[in-house]
Amino acid sequence: LFILPFQKILYPYFSGFITSGLELWAGEECAKSNFRRRFWGSIPVFAQSFFSDSDCWRRHLSLDPFTGSDPPDIKLRSAQGFEAADFFMSAFWVWDKLIENLADVGYDASNMVMMSYDWRLSFEMLEKRDGYFTKLKHTIEAYKKTSGGTKVVLVSHSMGSQVVLFFFKWVTTKEKDGGGGGGKDWVEKHIHVFTNIAGPLLGVPKAVSALLSGEMKDTAVLFGTMGQVIEHFFGRKKRKDLWNTWGSLWAMLPMGGDAIWGSGVDIMAGNRTSIETTNTITSKNSVNGDDDSISAPSIVKDNTDLDLSSISITPFITIRNFIAHPEKFNTSSTTNNELQQESDMSRNNDVKNRHWTLVDSIEYLQNWGGGYGSKLHSTSWNNSYKKGKSSKVKWHDPTVTPLPHAPSMKIYCLYGTGIETERSYFYYNISTHMNEGQNDDLQYLMDTSVNNPESNIRHGTRFSDGDVSVPLLSLGFMCV
Repeated sequence: LFILPFQKILYPYFSGFITSGLELWAGEECAKSNFRRRFWGSIPVFAQSFFSDSDCWRRHLSLDPFTGSDPPDIKLRSAQGFEAADFFMSAFWVWDKLIENLADVGYDASNMVMMSYDWRLSFEMLEKRDGYFTKLKHTIEAYKKTSGGTKVVLVSHSMGSQVVLFFFKWVTTKEKDGGGGGGKDWVEKHIHVFTNIAGPLLGVPKAVSALLSGEMKDTAVLFGTMGQVIEHFFGRKKRKDLWNTWGSLWAMLPMGGDAIWGSGVDIMAGNRTSIETTNTITSKNSVNGDDDSISAPSIVKDNTDLDLSSISITPFITIRNFIAHPEKFNTSSTTNNELQQESDMSRNNDVKNRHWTLVDSIEYLQNWGGGYGSKLHSTSWNNSYKKGKSSKVKWHDPTVTPLPHAPSMKIYCLYGTGIETERSYFYYNISTHMNEGQNDDLQYLMDTSVNNPESNIRHGTRFSDGDVSVPLLSLGFMCV
């Protein structure tokens, strides 16, 4: 998050997912040489620590799966100041150009501030562990007091937009209800503009695949030597185990359910495409060499009068060779209904492919909990919301939590379009691919053999319009 003042107002900047540095303040013996160095965000430290002892590196990047906070004897904290997120890995600029351009018109460190944060944490844990939102509230109030009553401009990038939405609800909620106690008109009194840059306001589909199998499009298409190296040092199981401890990734699961994500409004509009029929995709079985047919929506081009709102994109995940093995399931992390359903399918032996909607996919993740079941901090937090025990889990969700009462505040949304972005997936049941036994705690893996360019499907991923990371539906729908 980045804060700027209007006409020399304060500009707080909110960085996005993984883009700000994390410094080591306490660690195991294998990492102590990096004390106060950037354990995340520095290429030299990353290369040295990752390739010399990748398990040590992964343990220090992980959060405690049961508390959602620091593991025992390990402490990483966000870097501070503009240097925290001006560049990513010291090589790719993130905020640097904006900071430099604002400096050219008179801004400096007295009226700009980088509100960096530990992007691994759930939003509730940001306040509980670091007092992040309390500090943000005091920073804004102090600037208004010392600047003669000037409101501020909030500038967020990527996940930073969700941080801002959570803050809006937190700051206007009474302290006795877990909020900041600023009053319902606090945002109106203090915020002039909220500028959202490439914010995944409705989440991202890749959060599902990352939590389900430690995969996304970028990792699934790594073949040959590079793919073997990545799998050796940081394989799917290790990625899945690490990512499931990050509460922030759970917060970026797609929001709004199938009513929103089942819509095809972000189909690549440049081709004037529509979905009208069912296509049969041939996928080569890597074990027995057989061809398996998978049904998928086909795309009809050159429909210039297309009503994209009438298109449906379902299922969210298609699972090939779905042959159940109930004895492999941990009943503590799988519902009884699901176990019975899979047992019935196994006995009947008449189900080859299974289709999950988005709601199905997220429900499976919450029941499974990355192998921890309901004990995983992030799933227990979500399950408490289902039981009506807490609403904080939805404070960043614009489909559930309304914007604050701030009639004079302006919101600007800036985002890219026209780039293929992952939207849904094809998987296979790992129990039918015995050569993958080294990942036997993963039930499903991405099926990279599925391809159909006519339906924008390549290497097991279906693409839609977006900015390469976030689909257009999430970038722009809430901004219209």
